[in-house]
Amino acid sequence: MKMLETMQAFHFEERALAENFILEERLSEEREDSYAQFLMLPMSIVNWHEGHRDYLNHRIRHKGTPETFTDVNSQNLGSGVDQDQFLVRVESLDRLVRVARGGDVDTTDIVEYFARFIKDKSDSEAVAIIEKFLSDYNMGYRDSRPIFAGFWGEVKELFDGDDDQWANKLRDRLGLGYLNPKGGRPIPILVLRYRVADAAPAKLKHRGSLVVPTVLDCGLSPYFCPTPQDWPTGQALDLTSGTEDDYAFTCEILHQHIEYALSHVYRVGLITDPPGRTCEEARRIHFMYLEKDFRYFEQLQFKVE
Repeated sequence: MKMLETMQAFHFEERALAENFILEERLSEEREDSYAQFLMLPMSIVNWHEGHRDYLNHRIRHKGTPETFTDVNSQNLGSGVDQDQFLVRVESLDRLVRVARGGDVDTTDIVEYFARFIKDKSDSEAVAIIEKFLSDYNMGYRDSRPIFAGFWGEVKELFDGDDDQWANKLRDRLGLGYLNPKGGRPIPILVLRYRVADAAPAKLKHRGSLVVPTVLDCGLSPYFCPTPQDWPTGQALDLTSGTEDDYAFTCEILHQHIEYALSHVYRVGLITDPPGRTCEEARRIHFMYLEKDFRYFEQLQFKVE
C-alpha cells in the first residue's frame, strides 16, 4: 500500500510540473531559447530535472542579475505599484540559521531572541543578537535568486487577535506547502514586512520593481501555478481547508535580492500542522477558477479532476 501511495504521489507531482509548462504564457522567445540550452537529449524526467537545475544555477541563482530581471523577461516587469505599499515575506528560520551559522544547528536560541525583540524593541541584548544574526545571514552564502513575496494588505487579518494558528494559516494562504512539519517537529518561521521601495533597486525603478513569477524563476514545484498572461500579478495556491467556495486568490510577486534589516522583522512563529488542503485538491480548484483566463488551456489534455 505504501509503495502504491508513493507511486501515485510521484505521478501527480510530475503531471503538475508538466501542466505548469503547458499553461505558462509569459515566456518570451528569447527566454525559451535561453532555457532550451540547458535541456538534455533524449528528454526524460531525470534529464529535465537536471537541465532545470542547471538553468537555475547559471541564469537565476548566480551572483549576477537573475534573468528574471533582464530584457528577456521585460514583459513581466511590473509597474504602477505604490512604493509605500507593504510586502510580506515568510522565511524558514532553519534555512536562515544554516546560511548565517553554517550547517544544521539548533534554532531555539535565535527564535527566543526574535520573540524578545518583537515583544520589546528596546531589549538591547536581543537587538544586538538579532542585528548580528541578520548581518551574518546577509553576508553568508546567499545567491541572487528572485524573492517571492505577497501583499501585506491581503493577509494582515491573520495577525489580528491572539490566534495561535496564524503561522499555519499564513503558510496555507501563501501556498508554501513545502513548509510541512515532519516527525512532529514544528517549523520555526520568520515573517518579514517591508515597503515596495525597500525591494526596488535604483536601476530597476524606472521599469518597475516587481515581477510576475514564471515557471523559470524557481525550482520545479507542484505548489507553483502560472497565471494568465493578462494578469498583473502571480496567484498563490490556496492550501487553506474549506470548500471550493472558500478558495481565496492571494497575489504573489518577485523582487530582487535585498538585505534583511531589523526594521523588516515583524513576527516569529511555529508551523505545527500539515496544510489544510492537499496540493492536488488545491490545484484542481485553482485551475477550475482560472481555466477561462488561460489562452491555451485546451492544450492541457490531462485536466486535473
